[in-house]
Amino acid sequence: MLVGGKPLIDYTVDALSIAKSVSGIIVTTDDPDILQYYRSHQGILLVKRPAELSQDQSKTSDAVFHALQAWKIHKGNLPRSILLAQPTTPLRTAEDIDAAFSLFCSMGKQPTISACKVDGIRHPKVMYRLGSPDNLTGSLYIEDTDNDIQRQQYEVLYQRNGAVYIVATEYFLRTGDLKSSSPVIYEMPWARSINIDIADDFKIAKALIESGLNQGQDQ
Repeated sequence: MLVGGKPLIDYTVDALSIAKSVSGIIVTTDDPDILQYYRSHQGILLVKRPAELSQDQSKTSDAVFHALQAWKIHKGNLPRSILLAQPTTPLRTAEDIDAAFSLFCSMGKQPTISACKVDGIRHPKVMYRLGSPDNLTGSLYIEDTDNDIQRQQYEVLYQRNGAVYIVATEYFLRTGDLKSSSPVIYEMPWARSINIDIADDFKIAKALIESGLNQGQDQ
């Protein structure tokens, strides 16, 4: 899957390679092409992910635990912190990674995630649910108790974008979680928050990257 002439995962690896807060990179995958592509890259530990951890229902935390075991075998000591950067969020930058890590440290190393502000039609105040597939009558997802409220007055909400997860290694090994129920939030703009789940997400990410429109987007 090429975007701008290079594999999608390269955007994540490049950001990690540039980030000053990252001391080591693990690429864990069951894809033989990706393993072969990065075999000659210095400073990257390649981990072949077993089939049982590569299914649709597999937990990301299990793959992270497997990667940590490989790191300990090859490097000796485990890092004090873990940063998960999914390749399906290719628009995050090295600056995002460093800023999120700085926030993580300043907040006492509480679990930290990246998120973008929920604006416009993505806000749950304008979402509806259908009664059934045969009933096209919609009801508000959140009950409207004030018909006169303006969109600018909606509660400020944030949507996890999957670009950055940071936890203390001790926390992850103790809980098995890459986030908490009340994580520290590092805010990113929507233009760098595209998380590729469906084909249209890929089209948007590709257009933003190849046009350069995602560059210079402030929070």
